[in-house]
Amino acid sequence: MPDMKKIGLGETVLSRSEGETRRLGEAIGKMLAGGGVAGLTGDLGAGKTVVASGIFRGAGLAPDVAVTSPTFTLVNVYPGPVEMYHVDLYRLRTGREAVHAGIPELWEERRGLVVVEWFEKFPEIWPEVYLKVEIEIAGKRERRIRFVRNP
Repeated sequence: MPDMKKIGLGETVLSRSEGETRRLGEAIGKMLAGGGVAGLTGDLGAGKTVVASGIFRGAGLAPDVAVTSPTFTLVNVYPGPVEMYHVDLYRLRTGREAVHAGIPELWEERRGLVVVEWFEKFPEIWPEVYLKVEIEIAGKRERRIRFVRNP
């Protein structure tokens, strides 16, 4: 697995297994352990929840806490050194629905770690500062992962 300290923003790395993808997420989580927003993009099955799981583990989530995609609940909250929120926008149709559900409040009013799956759906609600993790299926187990920070 590539050394996160050597990865530049905008750079693409290749993960060759689910374990590597999770470890990459853990490295991101260590960088965001004090809080922040990570937006995950990619097709169904690309590995967004795997990356999210790694991010939460890297940020200090206990190993006995299961990380599952909040597809039907919109938001899962996990205990940790900071508040941890796992958001899934898949079932929402508009940014207005996301606003009505209070999603932007997670980064506007709280200091914690927010990981958003399907981040690409509503750019109009994105916070000013975030790390976007673009995940692309490159093979049965391989993923191309690109990091974009704003600003």
